[in-house]
Amino acid sequence: MIGVTESGAFQAILGIFMKPMANEFGWSRAAITGSITIGSLSAALLSPFIGPVLDRHGPRMTAFWGILFLSLGLVGMTFVSRIWQLYLFFGMGRMIAVGILMLVISVSVSNWFIRKRGRAMGIVSLGPRLGSVLLPLLTQFFILDFGWRLAWSSLGIIVFLMSGIPALLFLRHRPEDMGLFPDGDAGISKKVNSCEPADNISAATFAPAYEYSLTGSQAIRTSTFWLLTTVHSLIPFVQAGINFHMYPFLTDIGIAPMTAVLVLAVINFSGAFGSIIWGVFAEKISVKTLLAVNVFFTSLLFLAIYWTALLQASGHTLIAMLFLLSVFYGVTYGGREPLLNIIWANFFGRHSLGRIIGYSSPFRWTANAVGPIFAAVFYDIYGNYKFPFYFFVVSFFITGFICINMRAPKLSENPERE
Repeated sequence: MIGVTESGAFQAILGIFMKPMANEFGWSRAAITGSITIGSLSAALLSPFIGPVLDRHGPRMTAFWGILFLSLGLVGMTFVSRIWQLYLFFGMGRMIAVGILMLVISVSVSNWFIRKRGRAMGIVSLGPRLGSVLLPLLTQFFILDFGWRLAWSSLGIIVFLMSGIPALLFLRHRPEDMGLFPDGDAGISKKVNSCEPADNISAATFAPAYEYSLTGSQAIRTSTFWLLTTVHSLIPFVQAGINFHMYPFLTDIGIAPMTAVLVLAVINFSGAFGSIIWGVFAEKISVKTLLAVNVFFTSLLFLAIYWTALLQASGHTLIAMLFLLSVFYGVTYGGREPLLNIIWANFFGRHSLGRIIGYSSPFRWTANAVGPIFAAVFYDIYGNYKFPFYFFVVSFFITGFICINMRAPKLSENPERE
């Protein structure tokens, strides 16, 4: 449910609000997109501090307060009349969604699962995908029937009711804290130091999900950390730009607003299945290989959607093809986030995962902030999305080649506690 919640501050949501707000206030697309930039940059500054908190204290209170303030930010959008208010309210929601809640999900699932991490991460990734189906449809309905201001308030209330209280009641840190083992494996209720050499653990106390871990300071000294940081920056740069501008692009070329929303819904609905499919594959096939394949196919399918939409706008009856391509694109799109979360945990272990991802996050969310504004600036200059969309395709290909060349770091058997 937290995954559903965080999608309330995703690019696709603001993309649906962009035209009615621009029409009322006369703001440019680049100006509106700036709220995503502010929110993502704020998340980049916040996330390095959140990672250690999650490693030490767990996710429960962090998630609850994050959801509360995200909801307040969305409700605050009802009262926007100046551009700085847009930046304040949506920027705050965006900062919390990507700087706190996404980290909560990734670290929590990685702490509870090791052998079954692929399918677990795939299942939990259903949340953002289903949220990106449900919330845009609800938002479009509220905008058409009640106006964009009431739509923001409704979105904020829905977000809090869906996940605020459940997060407070059910989230827990690690299975060891409850006398359990990761993956639900059987064993004696005795905490096992995941950094202790395997030879020093007796058969009676050995957890089937045994692992080594790197500390944060060890991780940042590896080339793998920086290559993975590059990959986890290029992907949000591209995907944020596409997500935010897909709806405006489709409606700009003459596709009906509800049809455009349905295209987004199809992408995210099929993405829900894609997250599980790729997650299961990640338990059997090299994750970096899967990630490279995923990125290559995503770039080709996005290019096909772009060309098909242009032909549809030219009078060709290709709407069925557009939806079919959206299904395949969604399957690849939905699998990418769980693969990225899995590869961090597989490469660096559980012990300092929040801290390690937190060290990488400023680069990731800075790139995420740049993607939408990059596309918006070139749209304002040229009046179309041709250059930024082709640039995104090339960036995806570069990312795929980097994935192929990544190697897992050598894990230390006795990392020093930070």
